[in-house]
This record gives sequence, structure tokens and C-alpha cells, in this order.
Amino acid sequence: MAVSGYLKVDPKQKYASEWGHSSDRERVAQDWLRLLYITDVVPCGNGTLIESRIPGYHTDISDRFDFYSPSLGIYFEVTGSQWTKRKSAERFENPILAVLKAKVDDAYSYGLEDRLWFIFVAEIQGEVRFIKCSEARKHPLVDYARGEGPYYGVPWMNWLPPFRFQLELLRRGEGSK
Repeated sequence: MAVSGYLKVDPKQKYASEWGHSSDRERVAQDWLRLLYITDVVPCGNGTLIESRIPGYHTDISDRFDFYSPSLGIYFEVTGSQWTKRKSAERFENPILAVLKAKVDDAYSYGLEDRLWFIFVAEIQGEVRFIKCSEARKHPLVDYARGEGPYYGVPWMNWLPPFRFQLELLRRGEGSK
């Protein structure tokens, strides 16, 4: 599905009723990082792990992304969906997990494309998946959520399950254990 025009909406307004659910996803992601021996994960995003909507937006790199691991020098941004693979396959040729292009663009503007990992929490599917920002950008743009701008449609199979993410960190010399 190709990308069409968008009427830009305020995502904080659009998802105001789901803010607490987003913090649940962030807690799941934080727990998974700790299970993978990334124990120094620090919440740093504007609103990360806060159950109610807060005013304002990020001001710079220090509060743009959800988590940071000082020992690895890696940032993490949590995203998610209540879609299952089956529901995604009904809408797209192959099941995808989507990454908002604006978040990828921010990573590139801060020079973090190889130091930012997206963590996708698919709670209904019961999965947590990981992808490096620079890898997400290699996929086509799709219409995913109305009014938010384009998303990168990353095939589900291209996202790494936790054990493969941990192996990837070790392979690149980024893993501490």
C-alpha cells in the first residue's frame, strides 16, 4: 500500500486515552532489556513510563527517545500495536510492523541511526521484537495510522526476536554479557 497525503494531527491528542497503555509497553520493553542483561537502561524520553499525558514535547536528544543504556551507548524507542500478524496480512501483502518515519528522521538528525533500536511490543500477538533504526529505513513507506505521516512498513520477519537481538549486539561488540 503506497503512501498518500496526510492531515497532520497531534499524536498526544490522538492517543490521549491510550497514554497509560503506552507506559505499559515501555515497562514490558524495559523488563525485556533487563532480561537480556542490559541492566543500566535509563528512562529518558519525555513522558516515558508516565501513565498520564504530560504537556510539551522533546527538546533535544536528551529526552527524544524512551531509554538509554550508558554502557552500550545505545538508545531505545518503544512502539507497538494491538494488531496480530493475521490482521496485518489482511491489510498489507505481507505482515508488517510499522515505524513512524518522523522518529527515524529524528534519529538521523541526531546522528543516531546506528545507535537507536526500536522495540516493538505486539501485546495481542505476545511478541517483543527489535530492529535497528538504519535497518527500518531500508523498507518502503506505507499508510499505517491516519494523520500521523508515513511509516516504514518493516516485514514482521525482519524484526529480531529477543535472542537474535542479543546475538546481534554481541556480534557488533555492543553487548556487555
